[in-house]
Amino acid sequence: MFIAAILIALCVLILFGTPIAVALGVVAIGTMWIAVGPELLPIFIQRLYAGTTSFPLLAIPFFILAGNLMNTGGMTHRIFDVAHLMVGRVRGGLGHVNVLASMLFAGMSGSAVADAAGLGVVEIKAMKEAGYTGRFAATLTAVSSTIGPIIPPSIPFVIYGSLANVSVGALFLAGIVPGLLMGLGLMAVVALVAKRQNLPMGSARPAFAIAWRIVAAALPALALPPLVLGGILGGLFTPTEAAVVAAAYAFLLGTFWYRELPFAALPEILWESVRQTAQVMFIIAAAAPFGWVLIQQQIPNALLAALLGLSSEPWVILLIINAALLLLGMFIEGIAILIIAFPVLLPIMTTIGVDPVHFGVIIVLNLMIGLVTPPVGLCLYVVSSISNVSMAEITAEIWPYLLALIAVLGIITFVPELSLWLPNLLGYGVVR
Repeated sequence: MFIAAILIALCVLILFGTPIAVALGVVAIGTMWIAVGPELLPIFIQRLYAGTTSFPLLAIPFFILAGNLMNTGGMTHRIFDVAHLMVGRVRGGLGHVNVLASMLFAGMSGSAVADAAGLGVVEIKAMKEAGYTGRFAATLTAVSSTIGPIIPPSIPFVIYGSLANVSVGALFLAGIVPGLLMGLGLMAVVALVAKRQNLPMGSARPAFAIAWRIVAAALPALALPPLVLGGILGGLFTPTEAAVVAAAYAFLLGTFWYRELPFAALPEILWESVRQTAQVMFIIAAAAPFGWVLIQQQIPNALLAALLGLSSEPWVILLIINAALLLLGMFIEGIAILIIAFPVLLPIMTTIGVDPVHFGVIIVLNLMIGLVTPPVGLCLYVVSSISNVSMAEITAEIWPYLLALIAVLGIITFVPELSLWLPNLLGYGVVR
């Protein structure tokens, strides 16, 4: 009963519009007071501070800054041009270009919102000019942006790795194959929709000289993913230092190579990066005492006993957890779910033998689907705003793509080797 009261109180506060961080803090304080008394309240301040002092969390502001610099510094439209050169000639070609461009951009920003807001402007404009409906362009842009935090680098993976004390490098590697599967799944849906709706054919292949100029212009931007991941795997820098390298590279490229990032734009970019970082870190800070309260009250153990009472089969428990996370993603922001659910679910995963790296991929993929699930999908609102397409139109169009993403989630959940074989192959991190 006490467990239910805690969770109900949290959900009620969130549904009534209370900021996530405030709701977490209020519930944590209330639980401490009721369960033990006011003498426990100093721990709240200690846990609040401790929640933000993990070294890997320093990567968050720099990956956010890198994404904002890329969107202003001329990298996004060059990535789009290369994707168009590769897959833009078939029927519905710009739909495939949309997905492939998101896969390429995913290796740079680590943020779905950065993909939707930055690359999305280029994608939607090009698709509308080519005769695609705004509804189709906006919907596909929203769902393809979910690949961003799966293919490394990834802000959610940094947060999860910090919370779970799991190698961020191993998590980055574990996200590569799932991210590719997401892209292939969305492309399959695009192919079916293109045939059914008789979408426009793509343009003919350009002359070799033109194609080479397009590739050459984009090569410096495309060098960022191997620079980041290669530096981590090669031991040149940590994931946290890789975020600094990514931000510095994006700044130098946009300012001195492409010359599309004026110094006058830097204050606004820096302020926006600070604002986004503060939002994320405030939630992380407030979630630390909340997670401590859950563990102190032995709530994970109680939920584990309840789940094992339903079934002792790991696949059944995973199915229930996926369904619960997808449901939560319809109403609560993804990072908040990650931080709320982590202290409850990780002990359960450990008990039933699920690798923590594999579970990291499962939970982050769930949260990305939540970003495009009505009624509170953040990427839906971002894309609706930049495309002038209503939420109702996007929601009506999105279901085939959601089914494809959920199918990929099922495959990744029940075939753990798809996530773990690459970290194991390269011997990076401790993966069971």
